[in-house]
Amino acid sequence: MLSFIAALTLAQATPNPPKPQEVTVQQDVRSLPGNLDSVLVFNSNSPELVQEEGILLSTFPPQGKQSPSAHLNVAFRGRFDVFAHHIAKAKTPEDLRSLYLGILLHNPGKQSVTVDVLSAASYLSQPDAPFVELPPYVENPTGAVYAGPGSRSTDDILRGQRQDIFPPQIVIPPGESRMLLNLPIPVKTLTPPLNGRSTPDSPVE
Repeated sequence: MLSFIAALTLAQATPNPPKPQEVTVQQDVRSLPGNLDSVLVFNSNSPELVQEEGILLSTFPPQGKQSPSAHLNVAFRGRFDVFAHHIAKAKTPEDLRSLYLGILLHNPGKQSVTVDVLSAASYLSQPDAPFVELPPYVENPTGAVYAGPGSRSTDDILRGQRQDIFPPQIVIPPGESRMLLNLPIPVKTLTPPLNGRSTPDSPVE
């Protein structure tokens, strides 16, 4: 013996949908205030994610280098800016060593060079400045509002501040080098083992 169930499905008939229409609204296109200047910027951000040691960006001359094409051969004179942002990620769960972000200044000339560090800041994404979402507009009179390490460090630069970890002045003898920055990007205590560091500086030779 078989059992049957009769099902009745009701569907509402809809008329044909209207055809799409193109709506054009006239708007003004205005240029933003301000403009670019001629200040050279040492911008180290590619690759953003690093997992092993190595040179990320070099403006040194190519002569005598193991990989000459990796060096841009650009000399910085007078006012220049530095920006570096990189993220360290452990290759394996066991490899929790800290990578260090270093910025090396070299004087190839025959006279000493003095570098004045006008403003400088460096922050980690954890714990210094975690990435967070902010409302479209937030008042920030004291610099206590930021959305990540780049936001926090840039705010310091715009306020003309220089962290104590940066010297106000670096003197580089002829043919020698000096470190402007050498700071860790630790991942050992983090889950996942991922951390970033942002460092904008405004030195002037």
